[in-house]
Amino acid sequence: MNVLQRLGDRADSLLDPITSYRLVLYFLYVIAGWAIIFAALNPKSLPFSWWQILVSGLLLMTVCRSAGYFLSRSLDIPRNFESDYITALILLLMLSPATSQNGYLIICLAGSFAIASKYILVVYRRHIFNPAALGAFLTGAVFHQYASWWIGTSVLAPVILVGGILLARKIKRFLMIIVFALVFGFFLHQHFDGAPPLHTVWLAATGTPVMFFAFVMLTEPLSSPSNRKHYIPYAILVALLYSFNKLHLSPEEALLIGNIFSFIVMPYKRIKMNFVGSHKEAEGIYSFAFHPKGKLNFLAGQYMEWTIPFSKSDSRGNRRYLTLSSSPTEDIITFTIKIPPEKTSSFKSYLIKMSPGDEVLATQVAGSFTPPLDTHQKLAFLAGGVGVTPFRSIIKYLDDKNKSSDIKLLYTANDPKEFAFKEVWTHAANVGVHTSLTTSKISEALIKQRVPDYKERLFYISGPYGFVKAARESLFALGLSRRQIITDYFPGYG
Repeated sequence: MNVLQRLGDRADSLLDPITSYRLVLYFLYVIAGWAIIFAALNPKSLPFSWWQILVSGLLLMTVCRSAGYFLSRSLDIPRNFESDYITALILLLMLSPATSQNGYLIICLAGSFAIASKYILVVYRRHIFNPAALGAFLTGAVFHQYASWWIGTSVLAPVILVGGILLARKIKRFLMIIVFALVFGFFLHQHFDGAPPLHTVWLAATGTPVMFFAFVMLTEPLSSPSNRKHYIPYAILVALLYSFNKLHLSPEEALLIGNIFSFIVMPYKRIKMNFVGSHKEAEGIYSFAFHPKGKLNFLAGQYMEWTIPFSKSDSRGNRRYLTLSSSPTEDIITFTIKIPPEKTSSFKSYLIKMSPGDEVLATQVAGSFTPPLDTHQKLAFLAGGVGVTPFRSIIKYLDDKNKSSDIKLLYTANDPKEFAFKEVWTHAANVGVHTSLTTSKISEALIKQRVPDYKERLFYISGPYGFVKAARESLFALGLSRRQIITDYFPGYG
């Protein structure tokens, strides 16, 4: 195992307990805190004083939190308070901190515009534009006080680079960022005429907001595409608009145009769901069923983002990306999670207490953990614990459609009582699905025993981080290539 892989694995284990939204929030807090500390210790290091940054940040968070609360209650739309704080902190790092009464008014309006866009400028309950970018653009257009993007300084660059890499690792958007960076890099000479190539890159990274823009703004999940087919052209478009001088576009304008492209190619909906009920699938494993208010199209094995409408939550917030355990052939939508017997998250605690008819909000059907179009391809599914949920969706779909497939499911759990969906596996034998249940750990010997023709199969792996890592390493040790291995791992699950 090389050094980069070890560092990646260490980062994954570190990020495992943190949701994506909470990671972004922590990242922004660190940047703002770093700026305040540096401005206090060395007043000449930044163009603003530490107290101007601090007061402007506190004011923006208050305005965004208040606007979010008011609009959410008025329009009866579940909100994520983390998102309000994220928007406030991004605006703090884009706009010049207030130094006058007029400056305070402008940042208050920018925060209000940004939050309002999440609730008013929506189609199918989905906001189209990056809220912070739109808030900055509108205040610039109305008051001619445009975003300064003061975050683009050498003082903040190290924090942005390290935190940005961790964020990209978490949300798996490295390719989007790399494509953007390559296109942007092609036009760098326009910005730094005469500078040597390496020095040009250094100047761009430490003297412009491009790193922050790429890591935080470009990848915002609700206003950017979620699959490779769409997010590569999206990244190219935004990079061209951002970097091509003759267009005279600001970074926020480039991003807003990209948001329109994203909406056109991926017009997904935010759908209200009525809670139907819950069902115990196995020891500690529960399925929660919902009836969608409107048509929902998805592929077996995909996931959605779920927002639970409660205001007080623990450090993991009130949003989750959860794989659908239901099949597209079923009328209700379900996800399946593990609920520990004692301490659990506020998200799961709320789920347990829900009554039939209660509403939640779900959005962004996405994910490429779906079976191949080639029905003759032999498959092997390796499931660890509650990671079996996408396989339940896929296998139930194949069974309902009577599509014969050569699939071997190797399903591991800590205890025989924790095996879920046994009836599904039994019935699916009729369409060629062979299931092996085991409490043993994944190993090369176990794979050889249960999947003897492993070299002929495409492997799908789903489960907790440790399981996915161990299963992948065992397959590599057996001589399988990366092309034969597809993983479905969501850091911060549940």
